[in-house]
Formats: sequence, C-alpha cells, structure tokens
Amino acid sequence: MPGPFPRSWLLAQGLPGVSRQLKRLVWLGAALGVLLLAVAAGLYWASQQAPPWYRQAASKPHDPRQRQASEEMEQRVADLVSGLKTTGRWEVVITQEQVNAWLAVGLVEKHPGAIPPEFHDPRVLIEPDGVTLACGTSRSGVAVVVSLKVDVYLAEPNVVAMRIRRVRAGRLPWPLDQVLDGIARAAGEMDFPLRWNTTDGDPVGLIAIRPVDGKKVEITALQLDQGRLYVAGTTR
Repeated sequence: MPGPFPRSWLLAQGLPGVSRQLKRLVWLGAALGVLLLAVAAGLYWASQQAPPWYRQAASKPHDPRQRQASEEMEQRVADLVSGLKTTGRWEVVITQEQVNAWLAVGLVEKHPGAIPPEFHDPRVLIEPDGVTLACGTSRSGVAVVVSLKVDVYLAEPNVVAMRIRRVRAGRLPWPLDQVLDGIARAAGEMDFPLRWNTTDGDPVGLIAIRPVDGKKVEITALQLDQGRLYVAGTTR
C-alpha cells in the first residue's frame, strides 16, 4: 500500500535519505549501462580483428600472375601424385603464394562447392612453427574472420600429425568442436584414416599414409619454412 505522501512530494521537500538513495540508484544504473556498452564494444572490436596477413591476402586483386601461381600449385600436386605412384625417391615444394592463388582462383572456378557456403575467401599462412588457415564467416549476424593454427609434422614413420594450436574468431575463442567435426568430415570424404590423440591438452589428428596402387609410400621429410612446405619420400 503506498504511503500517505507521494514520492514526488518527498523529493520536493528534500527529505534526507530519499534523494541520496535515488541518486545512488541512478548512478549505479548509469555505471552498469556504461560497463555493458564497453564490454559489448570490446567484444565486437575483438571479433573484428582479422590477422593483417589475411587482410592482405584476401584483398589481393586477381591478375595473370595469380592465375599462373594457381596453375603451378595444381602442377605441384600432380607431381606429388605422380611421385607417389612411381617407384623411387620424390620431393615437392609448395609455396604459400601458390596455395593462396589456387584458393582464390582454382578452388573458386573448378571446385565451387568444396567448402561450406557459410565460409568464404580461405587463405593460408605457412610459418616454421605451423600453418594458419583463415576464412571469412559470420557469427550471430556479425562478419568475422576465423583462424585456425595447426602444427604439421611427422609423429612417427608415415604418420602425419596435425596439432590444433588455437581457433579464433578475430581475437575471441571459436568453438573447437565445430572445427574437429569439420576435419573429421573432410577426412571421411577423402577416405583418410584419421584418428585423434592429445598433446598437452591440444587435439592432434593423426593420418597414416596408405599404400598407393599397391606400392608402399614412405615419407622421409616434412618441413615447414617461411612461406613454403617441403615434402619428400620414397615409393617402393
């Protein structure tokens, strides 16, 4: 039941305690509002922080040199496949420029449905400590760049390991389960024998190299350098 005096009358009288309490509530509400706005702005800013290398790679205009690099990438893969099927030693070097050119040209023109429709403009960064794959997508209606850092190495003879270091949307964490499901799906579609392990809490995908056309394939070297991937082996 309301009191005998309305609040407006009490405020008009300047009674002690009443105005101070309301002022505190107003200031508290204002402070909480500013805090929530700051948090929301910070999260949005963090989600928009695409890696500089990705912005540069994704915004690179198409030119004859890029198409040539895309064709070189396809030739390197053809050389690798040929080496796997031919008895003797083989090796192949694939550069970051070739991979990104193929992602921008060859993938779009020849394999338009190879990646899910919610992702676009995939690009890679090859460094000595791993490979970073990034692409554009949206999260809760906000455009973001998702990046995946993977360390690639030989875990044991003829077993290639992919250690997932981190997954980010801008600078924010991205659900890891979605990434692992996507990798498992892709491995299943390509008939790769994928199994999972962990190293210091990081998931590690292990792919065993199978015989090719009845010949035993042995990978002897798998090296990452700045902007290049080197793979060598023998086929018996």
